[in-house]
Amino acid sequence: MHQYDLGPLRRAARARLAADVHYGSVSQRWIGAAVIVAACSLLAACGGGGSGAGSTNGSTAAAATSASGSVSNSGNSGNSGNSTGSTGSTNSAGSSNSSTNTNSGSTTTPTISTARALPAAPVWAAYYGQGSAINIAQAAATFKLIVIDADPGNGTPAFSAAQIAALKVNGAKVLSYLNFGACEKSRTYWNTVPSGFVSCGANTSAQISRYSGFQEYWMNPANADYQNLIVNYVAPRLAATGVDGFMLDNFEIVGHGANASSAPCNATCAQGGLDLVKQLRDRFPDLAMVPNAAPVSAIGGTSGGVSFPWLIDGVIAEQVFLPSTSTSVVQQLKSWQSTEQNLGRSAFFVGSLDYTSSCTSSSTAQTAWTAAQQAGFSPSISTVSLDSICWWSFLPVGT
Repeated sequence: MHQYDLGPLRRAARARLAADVHYGSVSQRWIGAAVIVAACSLLAACGGGGSGAGSTNGSTAAAATSASGSVSNSGNSGNSGNSTGSTGSTNSAGSSNSSTNTNSGSTTTPTISTARALPAAPVWAAYYGQGSAINIAQAAATFKLIVIDADPGNGTPAFSAAQIAALKVNGAKVLSYLNFGACEKSRTYWNTVPSGFVSCGANTSAQISRYSGFQEYWMNPANADYQNLIVNYVAPRLAATGVDGFMLDNFEIVGHGANASSAPCNATCAQGGLDLVKQLRDRFPDLAMVPNAAPVSAIGGTSGGVSFPWLIDGVIAEQVFLPSTSTSVVQQLKSWQSTEQNLGRSAFFVGSLDYTSSCTSSSTAQTAWTAAQQAGFSPSISTVSLDSICWWSFLPVGT
């Protein structure tokens, strides 16, 4: 979902196909106060990837998540063999206490910083254009959640710190795009990083495969050098701009499976993805994190003794209601929504992002908007380029 590496529709089509595979492997039912999610083997064998290929390996991760946050996950693949700094537990906001038994999968309810909280049902937008190209005051008055690209690049970012602050003047939360599961060659850190880091381009051991058709590579989130780059270089530069958190794109890598025809990600790779989120959470306890296209199988995951649903603050998905309703993606979002509600997280953000051919397609946009609201999601309707904001007549102001 980014203008620099690929068109959102292409990425969304891949995400939808992956969701079709993942959700087809899951049955969900309520028992008392608990939601039981019988998922694919912990993020390892759901298959899918770009083509939906892949198969299960016969093992299943079954997680029972109660309102108290206790999780039993016998299918957890354990700590990633080549990830670092992700298995220890710390007493920081958003992480579990030191008594948590990581190896058994037993977890306790973590402390969540109130600064992470996102509006439960905000009017929101994703915009990757220049800050100078929009009416900042109008955006600040309209949206309560805004996703931008805050990457400082070579010193000429799309948004200045002052513009980001202006977007937040009425209480809006601003998230920055962060490519989690892939790395674009257009990013400065593809080739140039400070001493102590390995650039994406130089880290050939982390490059899983070319992102077909685009100047981008799928990256193994379990790779220690890649984790270090994201946690200690890429994310801090974004955080320094004043954003309130990160939208983690290409997160669906953790559900691709070992046999996926495009960007396979085995159990170690998948666990490394969860561990990378945990590392980000420990480094930035007060910042929100919202993955794009999070597979249902991640609901049963843990890292560092923390049940994965506690580590994030929302989920989004693309092409949910346009060009037609994707039942599988709707169910994917509902699974996250119900799980987080069962944990008592009423402010958990669930967003749908759909695309129209132009900002004049009001009737089409209105239909998708209504469908999203009826499903219980926060809708956003834009054009595929995400380089403009559609000021729909039906947009509520400041809610």
